[in-house]
Amino acid sequence: MMHNTCSPAATPRECRAGVQSTLAQKAFSARAMSPRKMDFIGNDEPSLDELMDDDLVRRVMARDGLQPHQVWSFLDDMRSRLR
Repeated sequence: MMHNTCSPAATPRECRAGVQSTLAQKAFSARAMSPRKMDFIGNDEPSLDELMDDDLVRRVMARDGLQPHQVWSFLDDMRSRLR
């Protein structure tokens, strides 16, 4: 037998409010446990060093036949052109 989270006397709005508050509590507790929870508060982005050290980025670069030194060289060249 399936149990409904709403009692028969509860209005749909009360049911939704209960579900939303439960979901919000779970989301808050998940964020509270995150070691990098404060990183994106000011729309901060990871640095290029962090991105280049990421395993997934390295795998995509390898699949595309790129070495990290090639990407860094390209980035340095673009940086100097923009100055």
